[in-house]
Amino acid sequence: MSSGNLPRTAHPDLFRWSADLDPDAYVRARYRVGSLHDAEATAIGMAIEQSAATTAIAGHVQPSMLVDWTIRVVSMHPLDPPEREAGVAPYHLATEVYADGGGAERHWAIELAIPRRLLAGKPAQLWNVVLGELPRLGFLTRFQLAGLELPAEFGPGPAFGVAGIRERFGVPRGPLLCRSMRPAVGLDIPTMAALNREVLEGGFHLVKDDELQVFADFEGFRAHVQAMVAARDAARQATGERKGYLANLICEPDELPSRWALLQALDVDAALVAPALQGYGTLAMLARERRMPLLAHNTGSELGSRHPDWGIAHPVLSHACEAFGADWMVTSGEYGAQDGVGLADAWPFGRPQRAMPILQGGKSPDGLPRFRAGVGNDDYMLIVASWVDAHADGVRGGARAFRTAVDARAPVA
Repeated sequence: MSSGNLPRTAHPDLFRWSADLDPDAYVRARYRVGSLHDAEATAIGMAIEQSAATTAIAGHVQPSMLVDWTIRVVSMHPLDPPEREAGVAPYHLATEVYADGGGAERHWAIELAIPRRLLAGKPAQLWNVVLGELPRLGFLTRFQLAGLELPAEFGPGPAFGVAGIRERFGVPRGPLLCRSMRPAVGLDIPTMAALNREVLEGGFHLVKDDELQVFADFEGFRAHVQAMVAARDAARQATGERKGYLANLICEPDELPSRWALLQALDVDAALVAPALQGYGTLAMLARERRMPLLAHNTGSELGSRHPDWGIAHPVLSHACEAFGADWMVTSGEYGAQDGVGLADAWPFGRPQRAMPILQGGKSPDGLPRFRAGVGNDDYMLIVASWVDAHADGVRGGARAFRTAVDARAPVA
């Protein structure tokens, strides 16, 4: 659609909430925006852009046809100006007419009700409507999708979740320990397998492929996975614990079916995908098969979530990943870094089968009290590499020391 039509409409009531509408037929989305327009012009302009910019065409289109299809403005109120510098520069189209004359940047909180029929229960269509071309609108200088209330049945949800992960890896309590395979490039397969076996035998519960590992073709991928499964099995035999291996499924669409089938054939424990790169529909498709727990990796996602004035709030992305099948979700970088930091990410999200949060980035045993405080319990996974890699007693000794610290803090059943 063209923002040149906005923010005027001949039928504004089509875009306003009314008491006779069924709330259950809508999904609520909340936005924080900077705009050159007043609140109503901004909100109705956004609703028009993402539903029905054209409301009447003589002999063809009547406004009554659109009643159940238009996005409705539920609420709008002013926000205090941010202390940060101004957002992106606005622009004007030659056909654009300002309902209120335009002017300086103003800041609004806007809630829209989006007809569920526009979303069709599908991930791509969700983002196509809830975000779509809104960031393109020339009169918006700041834009954040700050909240999204999806119905409980929207998306498959985690196939395993916290309870399923604990059962699968035989860890009834306490956080899970996982080492990411690093360095991700430059190592031969035997060296990587030896590192995995040492850290698993030292006490870690599982190992994972790094998102940056490169598999040029299927044969290279198969050789890698086979070796990592063998290392896992050797660690299981040596320790009597279940141990796990989480494989990298970040690949091209035409590569996914054969790689996914291989993981199942080789009894791989879990897999990671990158919804920001591969699409949330890929995550949902795999989750519906209920073959193994899925980690929704964050690669690419912070481009849209880290800036507070532009993009998607991190809790919204986390909630969407959980809705569309993630069993693990990576928390934002500052999560658990300081006392009390983490609660803003809103774990848990409330689904009965909820995702398990992952904390990563320089984690060490002395942070365990902070991690528990941030999450609110011990239902999380730590991805640790640097601390064990640099340990004075080697990788195996470092893994053993971290596991000892975790077990010492784990509540007794």
